[in-house]
Amino acid sequence: MNQWTGNVYRGLRRGTWLQALLGREPFYWVNERAGVREFGSKYGRWGIDTSLLNSQTRIASFGLGEDISFERAILDTFGCRIVGFDPTPKSIEYVRDHLTHPHFVHHPVALASHRGTIQFALPPADAADQTSASAVAAYRAPGDSATIEVPCVDLRGAMELAGLDAVEVLKMDVEGTEYEVLLQAVNDRSLEGVQQLLVEFHHFLPGLNAGRTRHAIAALRKAGFEVAWVGRTNHEYLFLKR
Repeated sequence: MNQWTGNVYRGLRRGTWLQALLGREPFYWVNERAGVREFGSKYGRWGIDTSLLNSQTRIASFGLGEDISFERAILDTFGCRIVGFDPTPKSIEYVRDHLTHPHFVHHPVALASHRGTIQFALPPADAADQTSASAVAAYRAPGDSATIEVPCVDLRGAMELAGLDAVEVLKMDVEGTEYEVLLQAVNDRSLEGVQQLLVEFHHFLPGLNAGRTRHAIAALRKAGFEVAWVGRTNHEYLFLKR
């Protein structure tokens, strides 16, 4: 699929162009990059520039859930070194049982804009995803107290925990926390050294909106990142450092 066809398909799929006109979805035209390929299952698929990957590439992946197909594919194909972070009980159990690799380490902590603990609201019973939890989305129905408290770190704290000074690839699927984390990271330069930034934006969750995604992307572009790939749902983005 060439870049024109890919952009048009994404714009038409699920009425994204119309949603963008109504202010409910962002839409960015993507110029095709030769090295960008997609890895992972239909649910857990991400684009990444393979020309920048090798066995020494360090990747931090925040938000693993019960789909680690992307991480597994990158490990098997390029032998990169991946540090995963996810504190949700189902994810901890799933990763322990399904991903054992000498180049993979898992830390059961959440990513936030502070260090300490954070309250996660569990998804409602009718949600298709029963693994992911959010600290910011208005998941809960009135009177529902389904929450868990988990340890959290900011981006610098995560690097310290992993024993890294920096990573070349940073992936975030953190259920709405990405907004405050990204803005903090831009302001305190925590993204220095990052060549590729993969983010799922959650403006579709209750209590969030597309304006926050547009604001975050504007900040990233000002910091030297440009959109290099957008998933078919229009929620997953790959940014490359200029």
